[in-house]
Amino acid sequence: MRVCLYQRISTDEDHQPTSLKTQRERLERYCEAMEDWRIVAAHEDQASGTSLDRPGLQQALDLAREKRIDLLLVYRVDRLSRKVRQLAGLCEELDQLDVVLKSATEPFDTGSPAGRMMLQMLGVFAEFEHATIVDRVTAGLERRVREGKWMSGRSPYGYTRDKKTKLLVPDEVKAPVVRRIFDLYAGGKLGTTAIARTLDTEAAPPPRKQGWSPNALQLILANPAYRGLVRWNGETYPGLHDPLVDDDTFEKAQQILRRRGEDASLRRGNPTDYLLSGLVRCNHCGRAYVGTSAHGRNGRYTYYACSTRYKYGPSKCNGDRLPKDRLEAAVLAQLAELYRDGHLIEKALSDLANVTESERPDLEDQLASTRAEIARVEGKLERYFEGFEDGRLAADLFQDRVHGHRDRLETLREREADLTARLAAQAHTPPDAAALRGLADQLEAIVADENPEQAKELLRLLIKDIQVHDRRRIIPTYRIPAAVRAIPRKVGGTGLELGGMRLN
Repeated sequence: MRVCLYQRISTDEDHQPTSLKTQRERLERYCEAMEDWRIVAAHEDQASGTSLDRPGLQQALDLAREKRIDLLLVYRVDRLSRKVRQLAGLCEELDQLDVVLKSATEPFDTGSPAGRMMLQMLGVFAEFEHATIVDRVTAGLERRVREGKWMSGRSPYGYTRDKKTKLLVPDEVKAPVVRRIFDLYAGGKLGTTAIARTLDTEAAPPPRKQGWSPNALQLILANPAYRGLVRWNGETYPGLHDPLVDDDTFEKAQQILRRRGEDASLRRGNPTDYLLSGLVRCNHCGRAYVGTSAHGRNGRYTYYACSTRYKYGPSKCNGDRLPKDRLEAAVLAQLAELYRDGHLIEKALSDLANVTESERPDLEDQLASTRAEIARVEGKLERYFEGFEDGRLAADLFQDRVHGHRDRLETLREREADLTARLAAQAHTPPDAAALRGLADQLEAIVADENPEQAKELLRLLIKDIQVHDRRRIIPTYRIPAAVRAIPRKVGGTGLELGGMRLN
């Protein structure tokens, strides 16, 4: 009987009783006690049992598919998977390959109908056990929140964590800054941009190295922690920490935030008026340009301004301001001319096909790497849950890391979805030159009808970005619509750059 051993752990090997070494020794002794059993391979994993995409398991399955083993031996059934459906699929595949699945600590093997029934029952218990752990941990975290204890990984600006009680306590240096922010906003009626510049001038310690910004201030102003509350899953509960601002001041700040957020006329500029918003970028600092306006003797002047300079002042970035109407007119005129040039479009489509073919393997590698990282992070969460179940970890010791891993997992899954969509987009047939020439007519018609939202939507299909070096050198990069997600590619050639154009 040719035997392949398989071990898996999902907790730290130094603290888990059934470590990889312990499992291996137990499996080897089990084989020694059996007559005519010969170990031909051994594979292991340190990953979550919720996914079958594990290197060691796949290597063991490859041996079965190559008819090089007769039996797959595991320490426990949950070392293979904690999901009934996955176990059933594994059992069926091994049965078709005439490979027996057996556990060294549980009374079953898949060589008989009774053994297969026992495997399914054990799988049900393993899945139930895992779900119970997750529910228990979640309930423990919710209970702590209802008790008023802070749960998130990072303390709010203005607070620190007491090492003994784990509660939030006011920071002697930053807490007064928080109170000043609310006083300036609610009492002084200053905007977040003016407050950011004031705090920079006063050398107030910022929450990030980049300095104070309107976005950072909005997060502080909207955080109920400064009112003495704890937020969890969209709801707030009375906290055990001391508030930094009183109820009246906090509520005034929320009213101003809501009013300024709902009434576009109270903002510096109406974003729907700026057709190129989100597309123009500063070549000096890499940040996006934003639409803004100013009032002079002759009326209202509209501009695109570097967001770094707009938020932090010219000392942080000296990117030039650009007149809105002139920049938009120049880009729209060049864009229409470009898409009416049939020869250039045909060349771009040919280049696109070549790039698509060459970049697909790299996208597939990135997708595989992302999925492997997802499995790794899921494994980390699984280790914490198993440690909690075994009584080796208390919820308050690992809750911050669980939050961090969950955030990381959400980011990875978004990247996985993006890569999957980009690969799917490569299968689409790009439009022909005639169809692209029609886009220029469509764009001109939309702009003529004064429909800025539709114009902005179409421009995002046709423009990758517009890099601003200075007023004399502004370089847009256009793209083929069918390849917007798949190939964010520059379309090279004469007439594609606004180099040398001067906007006064």
